[in-house]
Amino acid sequence: NGFQAIEMCQQHCFDLILMDIRMDELDGIQTATAIKAFEPYKKTPILAISAERFEFRKYEEFVSSLLKPISQDELKRVLTTYLPEKPFDDNYFDEELALQISHNDNHIVLKLRSLLIKQLPNDWLEIEHLYSNKDWSALDNSLHKLLGSAKICAASLMINHIKELKMRIKDQNNHELAFKQLNHTIKQTIQFAKKLS
Repeated sequence: NGFQAIEMCQQHCFDLILMDIRMDELDGIQTATAIKAFEPYKKTPILAISAERFEFRKYEEFVSSLLKPISQDELKRVLTTYLPEKPFDDNYFDEELALQISHNDNHIVLKLRSLLIKQLPNDWLEIEHLYSNKDWSALDNSLHKLLGSAKICAASLMINHIKELKMRIKDQNNHELAFKQLNHTIKQTIQFAKKLS
């Protein structure tokens, strides 16, 4: 139902959402509106799914609509249109900025990145522990330290998510989703860096 969909979006990071319009508890329009209120989902494409024609253009939450039953060809078209071709975002690292920081020495860029990736699992364990214990002051210090390391390596996506979590914790507003987003980003950044090395 709609409430379950909202809860799932608070627990996971989705690149694309196929939203059934007729659901129990909350309908698809109400559910899409609630999901779009979450900061990480403001730009996430949501497609309306219905057994009847649905005028998705009347609602800013939806980018398109699909009519049931959905064919495999139609689903492939949607995935090709609304999902990125590459498995990783281009903005995990800002290569140009990383070179500027390292005085145009690619060896230094790779060395700093390698040190960051090696340390990230331990840093995340500490952050996870502090977060679960609600030790907000120590957590802020730990995030600040990680932010410094990310900036030295020009780890753009990580920088954005660390800042978002710091802000959410300071305001005590929707920090659970920001925490999960940072966890996801750290895992993806590690995978991305390993593919480059």
